[in-house]
Amino acid sequence: MARRLVVEETPTEFFREQLERAMDHQKVATSGFTQYYLVNLLTRCLRGEALPATEPGYDEMPLAVLYVRALEASRHERARLLRGMGDTALFVSGFFAESLNRKLADLSYYRTMGGQAYSRLSREEAPFPFDRSVFSELADRFGEFADVLSEASPGEVGSAPAPRRTV
Repeated sequence: MARRLVVEETPTEFFREQLERAMDHQKVATSGFTQYYLVNLLTRCLRGEALPATEPGYDEMPLAVLYVRALEASRHERARLLRGMGDTALFVSGFFAESLNRKLADLSYYRTMGGQAYSRLSREEAPFPFDRSVFSELADRFGEFADVLSEASPGEVGSAPAPRRTV
């Protein structure tokens, strides 16, 4: 029987394997829920899904302004904005860490703001299809997970679209 030269694999399978490999290499362990969340985040970014859904002016909104806006929003909108903010900060600080060193909003800013968003989100009473402890773990270990995402990223960063955010 001839072996196939091309293996068909879904983005979810690809990122799960990449994430597991990076976590093994960096000796990072996490719950299955958090690992699933990270794989899903990468898959959503690959598909070009906005973090969160786009609205006028969102692309130019600094994370700190978005955080204040989220705190002033209704419960459901606050959860949506905080999750989008944390996801964006995690993706950017994982996939684009090196390019942030030359920016006004550096890697430390993204990691701090993303960790704050996830921390606040872990205390929110919002309807999530999973345990909120995922957000607590993402907040507490934000830097570790950003490093794992950095290693799990495809060889060329250009193959994964950047989230819609500028600072």
